[in-house]
Amino acid sequence: MQVLTMMRRRIPALAALLLLLLTAVAAMLPLRTAEPRPASAPVGDFSATRAVARLGGIAKVPHPAGSAAQSDVREYLVGELRKLGLRPEVQTRVAPSRADGNPAIVGSVSNIHATIPGKKSTGRVLVVAHYDSVPIAPGAADDGSNVAAILEIVRILKAGPQLRNDIELLFTDGEEQGLLGAQAFVDAEAGTRRAAVPQQTVVVNMEGRGPSGPVVMFQMAGTGLAPAVRASGTLTTSFSAAIYELLPNDTDLTVFDEAGMRGLNFAFMDGSAHYHTAHDDIARLDPASVQDMGDAALAAVRQLGGSDLSRSGPDATYFSLFATVVSYPAWLVLPLAVVTLLGVPLLLWFGRRRGLSPDGAGRAAMTFPLTLIGAAVIGLAGWWALGLARPDFVLSEGSMFHLGRYAWGEALLLLVLLVAWYRWARRKASPLDIVVGVLGWFALLAVVCAVLLPGAAYLFTWPALIGLAFVAVPLRFTSVNSPWRAVAGAVTAVPAVALVLPVVLLLLPALGLSLTAAPLVLAALLAALLLSLLEPLPPRRAVTAGMLAVAVAGVGTLSVGTALDGYSADEPRPVSLGYVLESDTGKATWVSLGDTSQPAVGKILTGEPARYDDRIPPLAGVALSNGAAKAAPLDTPRTKNASATEADGVRTIRVRIQAPADAHSIDVHADTGDHQILDATVEGAKLAGGPKHPQGDWDWSFSYAAPPADGIEVVIRTRGKGPLPLRVVSTAVGLPDGAGAPAPDADRSWASWPSVAGQTFVVRTFRL
Repeated sequence: MQVLTMMRRRIPALAALLLLLLTAVAAMLPLRTAEPRPASAPVGDFSATRAVARLGGIAKVPHPAGSAAQSDVREYLVGELRKLGLRPEVQTRVAPSRADGNPAIVGSVSNIHATIPGKKSTGRVLVVAHYDSVPIAPGAADDGSNVAAILEIVRILKAGPQLRNDIELLFTDGEEQGLLGAQAFVDAEAGTRRAAVPQQTVVVNMEGRGPSGPVVMFQMAGTGLAPAVRASGTLTTSFSAAIYELLPNDTDLTVFDEAGMRGLNFAFMDGSAHYHTAHDDIARLDPASVQDMGDAALAAVRQLGGSDLSRSGPDATYFSLFATVVSYPAWLVLPLAVVTLLGVPLLLWFGRRRGLSPDGAGRAAMTFPLTLIGAAVIGLAGWWALGLARPDFVLSEGSMFHLGRYAWGEALLLLVLLVAWYRWARRKASPLDIVVGVLGWFALLAVVCAVLLPGAAYLFTWPALIGLAFVAVPLRFTSVNSPWRAVAGAVTAVPAVALVLPVVLLLLPALGLSLTAAPLVLAALLAALLLSLLEPLPPRRAVTAGMLAVAVAGVGTLSVGTALDGYSADEPRPVSLGYVLESDTGKATWVSLGDTSQPAVGKILTGEPARYDDRIPPLAGVALSNGAAKAAPLDTPRTKNASATEADGVRTIRVRIQAPADAHSIDVHADTGDHQILDATVEGAKLAGGPKHPQGDWDWSFSYAAPPADGIEVVIRTRGKGPLPLRVVSTAVGLPDGAGAPAPDADRSWASWPSVAGQTFVVRTFRL
C-alpha cells in the first residue's frame, strides 16, 4: 500500500519530467546538422557535395598570405569566378592592422572582389570569407570550406532571378595575420560613396573554428538584421555576441563593424582540437557542416538581397526559441529586468498566507551562491588537475578531442553539490520556497546583465518572469500539502531549459575545457530549478548513498578519461618544438611550450625553462622549455640602402629590410632604452610611435606579414643619442634540416598556430 501511495505521489513529478524532456529535445533540434545534399541536387539548392568538390583547388596544402601556394589558390578562385560569369578583380595593397597597437601589424595582401549587380540596389550585401590559411594548416574548415561555399552560392544566385540589391563577393587575404585583407578593403574604399553610407553595406561573414558542428550566427553587428537571421534558420543568441565582445578574438567582421557597416557572423565550431593545426584538412571536414553553412548563408543573402538596405531598425535582443528567432527592442531589456526583480517581493507578499515562506525562500537565496561558486571551482580545479596529470592537454589550450567525457564528469560532481545544497535547504524550506529563492537570483542577474551585458539579460529575465507566474498559479489554486506544488516548482524550469540549455551546449565547444567554469555556472542555475523533481525526498541514507555513487562516477569519469585518453593518426597528440638561431652570436636553441614529457621532443629539452624577452622579443611573456641545438646554415634578415639624417634633434632613419625567402613574417623591434620612437612608415603605412622606456629595451615593434622578396621600406623618426638598435626576427614554417629535430609521426602533430611549434626563428641585430 505504501509503495502504491509513493508511486501515486511520483506521478506528478514524472509528468513534469516528461514535459521538461520534450522541451529539451525541442530546444536542441537547431543543434542538429543538415544532411549534405548530393551533386545531383536541384540547381537552386545548395549542395555541400558540389562545394566540397572545389576544395582540392583551395585547401590541399597550407597557403598563408604571400606564399606561392596562396598564389595558386588565388589563380584558381579567379578562374572559377570567371567561369561563373563574373569579372573578378584582384586588389593588392599594403594594409596596417591595429596601427596603434604594439606590435603594430602590417602586411602585403591581395583580395579578390567581384559583383553580382542588383536590379534596383538600395545597398549591397558583402559576402566574405578569407582564402588564406595559417602557415601550418591546409585550412579546409578555416576557411576553405566557406570560400567553396561562396562559389556554390554564386552559382545558385547566377542561375536564379536577379535580386534587388548588389551582391558583392570578397575573398580576403591576410586574415590570419591580423585581419589585413578586410582592413585593406575598408582603406581602399575610404572617401568613396560606399564609405560615406556604411550602414547600407551588410556583411555576411563565414568562419570555421573546427571541422564540424552546427552553424551558429554568433554575432550581429548593427541593427535591423533579425529578419535575415530568421530566414537563415540557424541557431543564434545575443548572449554569444555579448560574450564574444569580451574575448580576445576577432574576425573580418570586426574591421567592417568598426567602419560602420552592419553584418552577421556565421561559424561552425565543433572539433576545435583540429583548429589551426595540420589536421584541418579535407578528409576531416564534415560535409554536413558545409551544408548547414551554405543553407544559412544563402537564405540570409537572399533575404538581404531583396530588402531595403537603406533602412535599419532599433538595436535588439534576439535568441533562438525552438524553430524561430525571437527579437525585441533593446530599450525593453532594463524595464523587463526591473519588473522581474520587483516580481519577487510581490510574489512573496502574495504567497505569504498561501504557504510560501519568505524566510525559507530567503534562506535558499542566501546560500544558493555557494553552488555557483562551487560550479566555477569544479570547472577551474578540474582543468588545473587535468593539466597537472596530462601536460599534453595544456598544449591544446582546452580544445580536447574528447571534451564530452570530461564535461560529463564535471557535471556529475556539480549534481552532487546541488543535491547536497537542496537537501540542506529543505530542512527549513519547502520545494516552492527554494524555487522562489533561485528565481530571485535569476531576477537579480537579469538586472545586472541588463546594465552590464544587455545581450545576455534575456537568459535570466524570461525564466524568472515566467517562473514567478508559474509559482503564483499553484499558490492560488492548491493546498499547502498538494504534490502539485513541487511539480509546479519543476515546471518553472521549462523556459530555462528552452533558453539556457542550448547556450550551455554551445559554450562547451566554443570555450573548451579550460573555460568550462562558465557553462557549469549556467548549468547550475538551470539544474537548481529541476531539483524539486526529487520530491518526495527519499530517506536520508538513500540520498547520501546516491550522492556518493554519483561523486564516485564523476571522479571516475575524469580519472579514467585522463588515464586512457590516447592519440591516433585521426586524433594526433599536440607537441611543441621551435628552433631559434641568434645569428649575432651563432647560438642555436630549441624552444617549446611543452615539457620534457613530450614524446621524442622532450629528450632534447635539456635546459631549465627560461624567458627570452630580450634575446627573442616575439617570444616574450612566457617561460619556454629549451635545449641547445646545432647551428644550421640559415639565411638571415638583411638590410640595404640604410641612411640617416638629423634635424632639430630628430633622426630620420631609412632602411630596406629583407627577410629570408621562406619567411612568412618578420618582426622588427626597436631598443627604446635610449631612444624615443616618434613615428614610422612601413611600405607607406603610417605607424604610431611610443615613449622611451629606460628600464625596458625592445618596447616598440611592428610585425610584417607576407614580406615581399625585395624587402620592406622602413622610415623611423626617433630621438636619442647614438645609433638606434633594431632587432629583426624572421619566422618560417618547419625546422631546419640537419639540426636533429624529431619529425612528428602519424600520432603526433605540431600544436595549434600561433605558437613556436614547427617554426624557425632567425634573429639579427642592426644598429642604424
